[in-house]
Amino acid sequence: MDFFKLNKLLLNSLEGKFIIFSAGYKGGIGKSVLSLGIAKEFNIPYITNDQGSAISGNVNFYDNTYLTYDFKSDAILRDAKVVIIDLAGCFVLDKTILKLIKKSNLIILPTGENPYLDHTGCLITASNLYDLNKNLLFITTGIEEDKLKDTIFSFNRVKSKYPHFERLKVFGLTKCNEIVHDSIAKKRSYIRSYLSLSDEKKTEYKPFIKDWSKIIKEVNEQIETF
Repeated sequence: MDFFKLNKLLLNSLEGKFIIFSAGYKGGIGKSVLSLGIAKEFNIPYITNDQGSAISGNVNFYDNTYLTYDFKSDAILRDAKVVIIDLAGCFVLDKTILKLIKKSNLIILPTGENPYLDHTGCLITASNLYDLNKNLLFITTGIEEDKLKDTIFSFNRVKSKYPHFERLKVFGLTKCNEIVHDSIAKKRSYIRSYLSLSDEKKTEYKPFIKDWSKIIKEVNEQIETF
C-alpha cells in the first residue's frame, strides 16, 4: 500500500474546503462523540483512521465515512464544502498530520472532567498546536449536568495560565449517553433523536440538547464566515 500516494490524494481532496480537525491527546474524552455528531448534524464527510472504534469507525452509523489508510475520493467528498477529520493517535507528528493541522479552519479540542490529567493535557496539546494554527475551540465533554459549570470554571482557571488562550472560547456538553447511543443505533443526528423523544424525556435531556445546539451554532457561524 502506497501511503505517500494516499496522503497526497487526501490532502488534494481537501483543497478549498472548510476543514474541522478534532484533536485529542488521549482516548475517552469525547472526541468521536463530537466529531461524528457534527458530521451527522451538517451531513458532511467524516475522515478517520479508526475503523475499530465502536463509535468513530462505525461506517454503518455514518455512510459518508472515509478511512485514511484506504482513502478513496468520490463525488460526495469532491462536492462537499465542509469536512471533519477525526484521527486517533493524531499527535504522531508526521508531515501529513502537520499539513492537515495547518490547513484546518477550526480545531476542536475536547477535554474531560479531571483538572490535572484532562485539563492540563488538553492545554499542553493546545499550546503545541497554537504556533501552527490559532483557530482553537475547547469543549468539555462527558460531564454530568450538576458538575458542568464547576468543570468549565476549573478548566478556565487552568487555561488562565496560558495568556495567549485568554480569548479562546470554551463550551460544555452535558453527558447524555442515551441520545448518543440512540443516534448511533438509528443512524440520525443528536437533534433528531432528541426531537423524537417523549415530552418527559425531552425535559430530562434538555441540558444536553441546549449545550449541543450552542456548539452547532458556533461551528455554523465559523463555517459561514469562510
